[in-house]
This record gives sequence, C-alpha cells and structure tokens, in this order.
Amino acid sequence: MREILSTPRLILREITPADLPDLHRIYGDRKCMQFYPAPKSYPETEAWFQELAFDSYANNGFGLWAVVSRATGDLIGDCGLTLQTTPAGQEPEVGYHLWREFWHLGLATEAARACVRYGLDMLQMPRVVSITSPENLPSQKVAERFHQRREVFTKVSRTTGQEVLRYLYITDVET
Repeated sequence: MREILSTPRLILREITPADLPDLHRIYGDRKCMQFYPAPKSYPETEAWFQELAFDSYANNGFGLWAVVSRATGDLIGDCGLTLQTTPAGQEPEVGYHLWREFWHLGLATEAARACVRYGLDMLQMPRVVSITSPENLPSQKVAERFHQRREVFTKVSRTTGQEVLRYLYITDVET
C-alpha cells in the first residue's frame, strides 16, 4: 500500500482489499450514511471502492484513500479525489467519510484540505470541488473551511432519477 500524503495527525494511503471490512463499518452504518439514500450492503461497499479507489487509481492516478490515525495506526475513514459530474463537466471532487467516533475533531477538514492541496499542487488540477446536499450541514461546514466559494446547481439523482439541488464548493488554482 502506497502512502499518498500526510498531515500532522493523519496518513492517507491507497486502500487495499483488506481495508474493506473496516470501511464497511462506516458505509454500512445508518448514522454515518444518513445523507445517502441508505447504508450500503457489503457488496455495495465493495463496488463503491472498486470504482472510486481501485479502478480510479489505475485510470486516473488518484481516488479515495484510507485515512489512518498517526497516533494509533488505525484506519478511521476515507478521503480522496474522485471524478464527479458538475455543471462544468467531469471534475475532481474531494470526498470524506469518517467513523463517527472521529467526528467533530477537525480530522475531516485536515484530510480534505490536504487532498485539495495535493490535487492543485501535485496533480496540477485547475480546480477541486466538493458536492453536498443542502441537508448535509456537517459536510458543508467542513467544505466551508477550505474551499474559496460555493455555487448551487441541480443534477439528476442516480437512485431516484429526480432532479435534486446540490451545493458545489470550489477551490481554484491560485494565480
């Protein structure tokens, strides 16, 4: 497993198949997934990481990464860059999920800020975004701490086929 970046309290590294049971603890938990249509089954968690980690590493050179506590060495969540559809087309989005024991400690902000900097500085991306639903106030608070601005857009939901409102947080490369 390859280390991608580190922060004062965290190490972000490539996810391995052996990490999936720990990650499913988050993705299978109703409270952790409260802003998703439903918690994921184990096969759904596997498919999620196949697409957004393993396939993305091979196709894009980035994806969701394991978030590991420097203090304990424990995997506490995931954070990374994936390609998502926005009004501007396919763009790198920073996403984050932590086990609830690690909420409200600034760790999601620390990991996500590092991913944005990595995308802009190391991968030479022109901008990095975050997408949240209007109901997801915790993720909005995280995104507001490191993104430059917010826009509003609508998209068609993968699960319902209905048009839904989303907030798009944006950080552009500094000129």
